[in-house]
Amino acid sequence: MNNIFKILSVFVFCVALAACTKNSNNDPAPLRDYGTQYAADIAQIDQYIDSHYLTFDADYNVAFDTLLPGGGHSSIRTDTAFHLSDTTVAQNGINYKIYFIKFREGDLVYGNRPTQVDSIHVAYRGTNLIKSSQFDVAVTPVWFKLDGVVTGWSHIIPNFHTGTYSAATGPNPATFNNFGAGVMFLPSGLAYYNNAASNIAAYSPIVFSFKLYELHYRDHDGDGILDKDERRLPASIPKELRWKENPATGYDFDGDGIVDLYDTDGDGIANMYDVDDDGDNVLTRTETIKLPADITTASPLGHYPFSPTPTEPKGVPDCSNDYTTSTRLRKYLDPTCH
Repeated sequence: MNNIFKILSVFVFCVALAACTKNSNNDPAPLRDYGTQYAADIAQIDQYIDSHYLTFDADYNVAFDTLLPGGGHSSIRTDTAFHLSDTTVAQNGINYKIYFIKFREGDLVYGNRPTQVDSIHVAYRGTNLIKSSQFDVAVTPVWFKLDGVVTGWSHIIPNFHTGTYSAATGPNPATFNNFGAGVMFLPSGLAYYNNAASNIAAYSPIVFSFKLYELHYRDHDGDGILDKDERRLPASIPKELRWKENPATGYDFDGDGIVDLYDTDGDGIANMYDVDDDGDNVLTRTETIKLPADITTASPLGHYPFSPTPTEPKGVPDCSNDYTTSTRLRKYLDPTCH
């Protein structure tokens, strides 16, 4: 019996040792100064952009390679087949520059544009910039929640639109047309930073090529109002910033250095996470329920949409039952209604 206990004790010790070894390999690297690391990252990204070229096919599948003297290729920075753009993102006290390429913005008429908290259906390829090797790929599109992946995605993907879906007909397969397609070059501070991931080391700048096929607008608090309609959108804010703002962390709308969240009742919970947006003790979801007379075969949903749509002629009303005026104070944002 004692021998059995000894054997079991050794087995448990070995299992525990193996688990500790595995966990230690996945532990984050010691945290570096964000400014120092960003300076190193952007230098590496600039060097990569100037020393590599890219090619892409008709379906926007992208490949990178090293420039060679007399090779007849232009660098990523100087290639006239596409335009290398950049945008600035403030995070961790750093103004990060993100280079990106917009091969095609997407379908501007029938496609949809995601916000930073929506789910997207996307095919992509991730490249380790230092080793210039693939570390992740999804040839077949997969679904991602933009607030659940590296933050660089949530700042670049909203610059694109989805495509349009064509169902399979006879021998012809289903296809997506005019989808958004591009490339983003991410400093480690907008990627995995001090965490190793897949076969890339901590503090690695990375590159993603991607194709945005479809999206799903989310409703975090389940109140019947989509997150995209619960962001603060004052008229004084340029349209492009309304899409780049991150509702999860807020945006400094008035430039006073304080992040503003769209929090109607001032309870410290942003509307997109608040089930009672105006603090009147009546759930937002209750205040958006359709009147029975407005539920028809053509308009079957149980809740009014934020604004009228081609299939929903009435949006959420104000207290006087105005369903359509764009500037109306919708009743779930007006505590005087109850």
